[in-house]
Amino acid sequence: MSKTKMRYLGWSNILIQGEGGDLVFDPFFRKMYGANWADLNDYDKVRVICISHGHHEHYLDSPIIAKKTGAKIVSSAEVCDHLRKHHGIPNEQLVPVLPFEEVELSGFRIVPFDWHHRPINYMNFFKGSVTAAFNFVSNNLLRSPWRARYYGFVVKTPQGESLLNLTEGMNPLFSDGEIDVLKQRFAPDVLIGGHQLVYEGDVARCVQKSGVGRCVLYHPHEKLFGQMKIPSTPVGKVEEVVRAAAPDVEIKFPAPMESFEI
Repeated sequence: MSKTKMRYLGWSNILIQGEGGDLVFDPFFRKMYGANWADLNDYDKVRVICISHGHHEHYLDSPIIAKKTGAKIVSSAEVCDHLRKHHGIPNEQLVPVLPFEEVELSGFRIVPFDWHHRPINYMNFFKGSVTAAFNFVSNNLLRSPWRARYYGFVVKTPQGESLLNLTEGMNPLFSDGEIDVLKQRFAPDVLIGGHQLVYEGDVARCVQKSGVGRCVLYHPHEKLFGQMKIPSTPVGKVEEVVRAAAPDVEIKFPAPMESFEI
């Protein structure tokens, strides 16, 4: 069984290594909400950036990386328009795509699909750090294309592995039928996605329904939710629920900045 080399750089930020350069999902390296993980140099080999949606912790650092590396950015038309108009990213680096439209870049075959973001109650964020809540709301509303559609990505690596990135889509709004479509069309080998809040049942459901043999699970908002005093199910309980639903699946919970193969 082949292995895919990855690195988890915190947030929703997964880097996939390739011989012709790296692909990264949702890069975000600035110091924010007490997180002190990646820096710009960690993206030197990136040739493809996939942005899942326009919330600031998925979006704001992509133009910085693109300007340094010349990487292509694959995302929705709304995200690409914002990058061009507000950050001066040239058209030749922007790859706007529609759901299930396939593109091939640097040896990676990439197909986006729609998912559903959990509802956001901005007032709940002010129960903890007012500064963190203000930064979250202002960065989303004033600096980011926060209304852009939500994309997950299926990526076929140069080694032939099929990676299914559900990002923050493992919540009650993402239906069994939608997962079945992805399973039937792409037969994914590895699922990548975020576990957060109390959605461990939906995380387990997505792992089991997708039919994968391996999965990579991370908490995309551990530092942010910590400052805002928003609780999430502990990792140990998440693992227990996932293993009960999919006992034969290999599970990886990487720490920020960890490199690994799966």
